[in-house]
Amino acid sequence: MSDNIRKYVEVLAALRKDGILTDKKDFTCQIGEWLVEQLYNGKRATTTNQKAWDVKVGKQYWQVKTHAKSETNAARRSSIKKEPGLRVDVVIIIVFTHDYKLKEFYKVPWVVAQKQIKKSGVREKLSWNSVKEYKMEIDELPRQEVVGLFR
Repeated sequence: MSDNIRKYVEVLAALRKDGILTDKKDFTCQIGEWLVEQLYNGKRATTTNQKAWDVKVGKQYWQVKTHAKSETNAARRSSIKKEPGLRVDVVIIIVFTHDYKLKEFYKVPWVVAQKQIKKSGVREKLSWNSVKEYKMEIDELPRQEVVGLFR
């Protein structure tokens, strides 16, 4: 068991060295942002305190929401704010299985996402079911050699 922890720490160090992990925030979020950066030839934000966007693709600013979900977790929503004046053009929602197999991928224009964001408790959330027409087929995503890492 302790040998697996050592291997995990080594892998985390290698992912940081390769520029895939950039800080100590949520591992799942960073993997999703890296994936979008690779698929769309984007550039990730260099700081985590800029508002709203995670990856710049061409002249557009994309917000990336990434989830790794167990089979028993039925929740189908992402926490997302719709503050006025945010610099966002596209919302990407990535859903991995609990062992990081790519399960779902949504590419939603911000103008559409804004209309679907609803208040739930103290947070604003975007239901994936409300944007299902923006779900992309995994086999049709660009850079299938990168997508294949998550198959």
